[in-house]
Amino acid sequence: MKRPSIDEYYLNIAKAVSMRSTCLKKHYGAVIVKNGEIISTGYNNPPRGEPHCWTCTKCKNGKDASTYIDCPAVHAEMNAIISASRNEMLGADLYLAGYDVKTGEAVECEAWPCEICLRLIKNAGINRIINEKGVIYMRSEHSDRLLQLIEKE
Repeated sequence: MKRPSIDEYYLNIAKAVSMRSTCLKKHYGAVIVKNGEIISTGYNNPPRGEPHCWTCTKCKNGKDASTYIDCPAVHAEMNAIISASRNEMLGADLYLAGYDVKTGEAVECEAWPCEICLRLIKNAGINRIINEKGVIYMRSEHSDRLLQLIEKE
């Protein structure tokens, strides 16, 4: 058995964390790591104490709504961020992975943070976001930008 790279290792943990999600559409997991230590994890779910969805509120007339306004879920990245202190997250990496519920397949290029999560990630001081395709966000001295290494579909 081939030993996984450090990125594969943390992405596998993010996939395992995603299995706790009860979302009817996609299960996402996030792992925040700093200096080789897991700081926090999170998965997409309704807010604590609120009921899980019986039908997908984001799906209307067989199509996905373009916004998250109708979705009650707290995203994996959000849950990971609110479970850690900012001081712990400064300079950390966030690993993001998940599964499509219907197919059971990994959501590789789709595991991108939404605009709100990206703002939270930036404000938390996280340096990089890594998904199955590699580093998709990197804080630099000159700007914070989502790298266009992978074409979003």
